[in-house]
Parts: sequence; C-alpha cells; structure tokens
Amino acid sequence: MFNNPIMMFQARHLALLVYVSGFFLYGLIPQVRSAEHVSYFLWLHTIHAISGMVVLRLYSANASPLVLTIIFFASRIAVMGIYPWLSDDVFGYLFYGKATLHGANLYALTADDPSLTYLRDAAFDLMAFKPHQNIYPPIATVFMTISAWISSMISTSLEHALLIWKSLLFLCEGLGLWIVFYALRKRGLSFAPLMMYLSIPLTAIEGIGQAHNELLLLPFLALIMILAIDSSIRFREILLGGLCAIIGMIKMYPIVLLLPILFLGMDRRHIFKAILSCIGVIMISALPWFSGIFIGDMSALAGYATVLSFYNGTYFNGVVLYFFRWIFEALHIHDWWLIAPKAVSIVRGLAIIGASFFSKIQQHGVLYSMYVIMLITVFISPKVHSWYLIPIIFIGCIQVQKSLPFISGIMMLTYAMYAVDPPMESIPFEVALWALIGMVLYLDYNGMLHIFNGDQGKVLA
Repeated sequence: MFNNPIMMFQARHLALLVYVSGFFLYGLIPQVRSAEHVSYFLWLHTIHAISGMVVLRLYSANASPLVLTIIFFASRIAVMGIYPWLSDDVFGYLFYGKATLHGANLYALTADDPSLTYLRDAAFDLMAFKPHQNIYPPIATVFMTISAWISSMISTSLEHALLIWKSLLFLCEGLGLWIVFYALRKRGLSFAPLMMYLSIPLTAIEGIGQAHNELLLLPFLALIMILAIDSSIRFREILLGGLCAIIGMIKMYPIVLLLPILFLGMDRRHIFKAILSCIGVIMISALPWFSGIFIGDMSALAGYATVLSFYNGTYFNGVVLYFFRWIFEALHIHDWWLIAPKAVSIVRGLAIIGASFFSKIQQHGVLYSMYVIMLITVFISPKVHSWYLIPIIFIGCIQVQKSLPFISGIMMLTYAMYAVDPPMESIPFEVALWALIGMVLYLDYNGMLHIFNGDQGKVLA
C-alpha cells in the first residue's frame, strides 16, 4: 500500500496519533449511563478498534520499546480520569475493601447488613448487589483492602478512592507487561505480542477505564507463562501451583490454567507437588475469612456459595446458557431457569478436561493450550462479560492470535443492551455476535486472517 518509505513513515505516525488520541475522546461522552450515551460509546469504540488494527498492521513487524511506552502511558493516563459509568463493579470493590479494613467478613455478612451502617458511603450507594455477600475471592479482597487502607490515609472522597484503586491496577498491568517485555527481549523475539495487546482498546477501557480487577491477574499470568515454558527453573512445579492458586483467588475462572500445565509438562511427582502447592495457597489465603468452618460456622462458605449461584441470574448471559434454557423449558423441566447455569458449568468442565487431553495428544505448546482453555472457560459460561477477555488477550497475544482484535471489538458490542431504554438483552443480536466470533476464531485457526505486515512466527513457546 505504501511503497514510498517516506509515505510509510508518515502513515505510521499519523495512524499512531489517531489511535492514541482516540482514548481521550471517551472522556467527552457524558459519563452517565443512558441509551444515547451508550450508542455514542459503541460508535466511538468500533471506529477506535478499527484504528487499533491499522496501527497493529503498521507497527507489528518492528514495534519499538518507545512506541510501546507511548501507547501504554498515553492510553492509560487518558482513561485514568474516566468515571466507571458502564459498570458498577468498582464501587463494590471499594466498599468491600473498606468493610474488610474495619474487620467485617463480607463472605458471611451482606453489604447492607445493619451492623455495617456506619461504613456506608458514596461507594455503597452506587454498588450493585447490596443484599448479597462479597462475590470476589480472598486475594482480590486483599487487594481491595490495600487500596482502602491507602485511601483511608489520604482522603475519604469517592474520587480519591477511585484514583488509588486505578493506580493499583495501573501498577499491576505495567508490571505484567514489563515481565513479558523482559522475556521477549531476553529471547531476542519480536515485541509484536505487546503491540497487539496495546492496540486493542478494550484492554484500557475495561481495565483502567472501568477499573475491573482482571488487571490484578497480569503479573501472575506473566510469571506462569514464563515458568510453563522453562523447565530449568528450580521449584518450578511448586511455583506454578502456587501462582495458579493466586490467580484463582483473584478471579476464580483462571485457575483452570493449572490443567494444561499439569497435562503437558510434568511427571507424576511434579504434578503432586503442583497440586499440593495450589491447595496450600488456597487454604492459606481463604483462612482469614473461612476459618469458621473448623468450628462448625458455615456462614461464610454458605454465603459465598449463595452469591455465586445468584450471580448466574444477572445480565450478560452467555449464548450457551440461552441454549440450555430453551431446551429445558421445552422439556418442561422443573426450575429450568436455575438448573440451566449448572448444566452449562458441567459442560464447561467436561470441555476443559477434553481440550486439555486433546492438546496433549496433538502436542500443542503449553501457552497455546492455556489460551484455548481460557477461551473455553470464558465462552462456555453462564456469564460472559467483555472484561473477561483481558486475561485471554494477555495470554493470546503471546502467541499472536490474530482473532483477538476482532473478537474484542465484537464483544464490546454486548453493551448494546444498554443502548435501548429500558436496558434489555436481545437474544437474536447476542446469537449473531457469537456466530460472528465463532467464524473469526475458525478463520484464525485455519490461518485465514491476515492483518499483519512482516512475520510474527517467532513467539514464546
């Protein structure tokens, strides 16, 4: 397209300027959730995602540390001040952290428990699911409490609490990307994986912008990937088991990454050590909140199980869940609405185990297997949120999965449920989006997506 080197140079820099500038435009949208504002957001994001693909195509062959640094800092600073208006999850983080800091166990108590009235603040007013227990695992709660502790020493305002939480996410994301950068540079590999991650707007918007805690996973995921491909590291299996437990205690679903690691790279003795390490870290991290089970107090465990079950009845249902509900309703199965999420979870578990064995038989690389397992875990699920893609993008970019810029852009369109008044999930629209994602993944698997200049064949493996 650009045969003249000068034109190519100008095109690259213009595309980069347009892409980075796009992040500052999100702040111009009124940060109040309404059908009109969500429509503006969806149009802007779709155009912005396309510009990201252009930048990826122009820079992927020779992404420099300078360009990566510019995109990371400019994009994250641009969305740092955005109010989280698309999701109210962060307000729950802030209140759970504050309540935990004051000694409350919100796995046993609900947020609106009368004994916690004195802790109620602006975050409490804005959070969802007040009549329910804390849905986030213990190590995530530790991060929330650290943020609340820092905030308590500076200011009691909601704005400062948000900024401190986002700053913590910024540090975690930056550390995760730096670990990958160091690994790529050490091995003399292209920085195309980092270029891909940064050229997908979703990572900034749902990460720092909407302040989702998926970013807490990135340093640990980076270490897991490095350990998974380097069998020379001492105590590798113990470290992998512990790290998989940590990510499972931040967000439950990534703990499945332990399966491809065990199946593809360890003998029985190492598998035993990894599992023992994983169980040990889980028990230690859960002990401060769930120790009551040793004296017969099951309130925290029962509360956590209850809120997980409740969560499957909220918005952003997966298409697989619709499928099972249609079948169970047609068969007149009692409580079909409640049974369907459990059926999806069973199918997902079987699919994860089957994919792990298939990867072993096909001798897939462990990082590719981790990517596939995460895809299955997220998409065959009762709930599918766009921010769940952040760890998938992080892992998949290491293997330069070309479908990622497309499926991330498509997933953001699930916010279209807020583009109508009142908000409503459109099943035909959701099915169409998922069909489109399936087609993109199929094309990628068969090597039919061509969005790069140059060769990105040398990746971590």
